[in-house]
This record gives sequence, structure tokens and C-alpha cells, in this order.
Amino acid sequence: MIIIKKNTEYKSVYNCNDSISDYNLVLFLKKNDLGYNRFGFTAAKKIKKAVSRNIIRRRLKEIVRQNEPNFKEGHDIVIMARVNATQSDYRGLEKSFSKLMKRKSLLKGDSN
Repeated sequence: MIIIKKNTEYKSVYNCNDSISDYNLVLFLKKNDLGYNRFGFTAAKKIKKAVSRNIIRRRLKEIVRQNEPNFKEGHDIVIMARVNATQSDYRGLEKSFSKLMKRKSLLKGDSN
């Protein structure tokens, strides 16, 4: 798993205006010409406790790590956790993430 680290790269994904969201997560997408995916993980500052933000980010990283072979290549994906994500457990976040990936047809085997 390759992680986006530079602020300019995060901003370029945010400014691409291709996003999808649900109760827990927001997915920002941008096509890249690299032949592999890069991921960024953020949590809303409205989640007051840093410990909570870090736990959510760690869970999201693990979800992506386990499901990465199922993704179509060639995208920069930033996953932002909303405030509601603090009430979700690992399974809830995983369900949320896979639902959003399906809706954007980013899973292998999906049409598009």
C-alpha cells in the first residue's frame, strides 16, 4: 500500500471534485497514470480527541490493506472519516468503505 504524504498531493485529490460519501466516510478520487493506487487517510478535526482520530485512521488503513488486491489500479484515493465514524466499529467502517468503492465501480469485477 502506497500512502500519499505530501500536502500538495492531498490538495490535488480534494480539488478534483470527484467524491462520494455516506454516514461515516467521504471518498475523494482522482485518476493517476501510475498503474497503482495511492491512499490518503484523514479524520475530521471535529473529532475532538486525537486518540479517536488516530484509532479511526488505523482502522481505515487496515481495511484498505486487507482489501487492496480487489481494487482497480490507477487512482489516488483519500478517505476522510466523518464525526459519525467515532460511533462505528471496525465492521461498520469496513461495510461503509466497501459500499462506497462499489458505488464508484472501483472494485475488480465491477463494470466500467
